[in-house]
Amino acid sequence: MSNIIQKYEDFSPEIANRIIGNQFPESIVKTEVQSLGEGVGLMSSIARVQLTLSSGRKDSVIIKCIARNHNSDLAKGINFYRNEVNFYNYLSAETPIAYPKALFAEVDATTQDFLLILEDLGSEEAGDQLNSCSGKQLQIAFERAAQLHGTFWGRTAEFDWLYYQIDMRTILFRRDAIFRPGVQPTIDNFPDYFSGVRADVIKKIAEQFSELFLKGLGGPQTVIHGDYRTDNMFLLDRAGEPDIIAFDWQNTTGGSGTHDIAYFCSQSANPEFHGELQLNALRRYHDTLIDMGVKGFSFDECLERYRYNLLLVMITPIAICGTLDQGNERGVKLGETILERSFSALESMNADDLLG
Repeated sequence: MSNIIQKYEDFSPEIANRIIGNQFPESIVKTEVQSLGEGVGLMSSIARVQLTLSSGRKDSVIIKCIARNHNSDLAKGINFYRNEVNFYNYLSAETPIAYPKALFAEVDATTQDFLLILEDLGSEEAGDQLNSCSGKQLQIAFERAAQLHGTFWGRTAEFDWLYYQIDMRTILFRRDAIFRPGVQPTIDNFPDYFSGVRADVIKKIAEQFSELFLKGLGGPQTVIHGDYRTDNMFLLDRAGEPDIIAFDWQNTTGGSGTHDIAYFCSQSANPEFHGELQLNALRRYHDTLIDMGVKGFSFDECLERYRYNLLLVMITPIAICGTLDQGNERGVKLGETILERSFSALESMNADDLLG
């Protein structure tokens, strides 16, 4: 009997007791499902399930299963479901970043249908990409990324299921299906952001995309989160000291660690945290790697790969802004915010000089 369900409404007490009953001191007699998200832009269906135990005690878990629209085909095509289940089954025990613990994680090898049951951390503060992280949160996000990357530095070959950023089909797809078609619509949708040289910058990135990709994502390989931004984090405050819990590990791949942190800074930090603060965070990232025993990776190489990745992560605002419904107020605001952050991050590090 399969333990995997395609609709979270099918998560019955019988299924709950069969697959996670051993996690609770009493049998589960009732399940009440509350949708947390599905639809456009979401690669999974997500719900909170309120559990009633035989004594009347209440508990809750989060469940994820396949999206109910065409997004499921896309997610399966790029191995999102398999990646996240494999993260929990093979990587999570060694992962130093805090993450929601899994009570159950299984994927069907043939269909790629999956079921993930996670602890409910709903009492924590979820990040919101429209609101910038603080300077301290920027620093700790870079440090935690370094701890993740340092743990798996040079070890990606140990995990034969792991996909890699350096894959020519992936490079060409991102260039020809996402970046290049999105350049002119982005300029047309947000003309105020493309005065001066900025239009030339994204056109040059489009022209040189393959070469930039290889330069930015080559070199030492490690396990990366792949979608490292505040929308995929709980932002903690422990006696005035920030920390993070990272979730949504569907994009876990082998790649360059500097991609995670360039993505975070360009997506989640306002311009006032770029420049010197960004450079200090990068030094903290590199220092942490060295403290963890990473060798043969100088700060100069770290800085250069980081600058190349600041160019590459422009693909996200281009993907958003080039396909945007101008009637979607939050979408327009998000597009404006990410465009400004992305340009600010790369300009403050003179990354555009790499384009020649």
